[in-house]
Amino acid sequence: MAIKEEAIRMEKGCDAMIWADFHMHTAASEDSEAPITAMFDAAVAKGFQVVAVTDHVEMTGYHTLGYDKAAVESRRMMEEAIPAYQDRLRVARGVELGQPLYDLPQAEALLAAYPYDFVLGSQHKLGDDVDYYFYDYTNVDVGEAMDRYFDATLKLVEWGRFHSLAHLTYPFRYIPPEKQPADYSRWQERIDAVFRAMAQRDIALEINVSGLRNPRLNSAHPDLPLVRRFRELGGEKITVGADAHRPEDVGAHIRDGLHIAEEAGFRYTAVYFGGKAEMCPIEL
Repeated sequence: MAIKEEAIRMEKGCDAMIWADFHMHTAASEDSEAPITAMFDAAVAKGFQVVAVTDHVEMTGYHTLGYDKAAVESRRMMEEAIPAYQDRLRVARGVELGQPLYDLPQAEALLAAYPYDFVLGSQHKLGDDVDYYFYDYTNVDVGEAMDRYFDATLKLVEWGRFHSLAHLTYPFRYIPPEKQPADYSRWQERIDAVFRAMAQRDIALEINVSGLRNPRLNSAHPDLPLVRRFRELGGEKITVGADAHRPEDVGAHIRDGLHIAEEAGFRYTAVYFGGKAEMCPIEL
């Protein structure tokens, strides 16, 4: 495993550790009001060398909820803003592609229409149901709901036209404390199937550190045991992202995410340009 990872790094990689935040949103995302330049300025001020803009584009509601326009706006803002930062910040033109299997022809048309450097695959909801953020868990069997979530995530990975799987344990952010499971053991077989499929397709696992900003959660998504399990099942690439929607959150807890990666057995993190991974050493 280490030999193969070293070969990947030597082919296209970094000579030394870089500070990279590979998940951020701008005003082109419906849940952010942040100007793209404010996000870039924050990254530069905090000493980051590389970022990825990953605005939301969901296939559920692509036309009816305005994600078609959001995709165009995000691309426009990136093309206008990036040149002014080229000497200070390396920016990957990315997208967080939600529920692509809901409208597969449209998802593939989107990816064909614009040369994204980096695509995050995400599962925020199932079909026409609401986002897990808005889910009413009062009368829901959480076990069965998460069964369906991980089954859908496996199908997403089997499609595989993205670089990194975003926030694997996303719904658990929003499950109320009285319904939070003690661990992920009920779903371990399903999670293992997801990890094996990712390893077979060379898809990276995102360590999303946004949960570390929430005192109630105080956890990355996924957490250390799951990141370690991904490694054990053949996973070779990880990305780390703050999932910032405000300038003050850019880069927050990235160091903690790198510690998780290191403890799980990863020696490198991946950044993506031109759709190709560049492996950068973790040197904390």
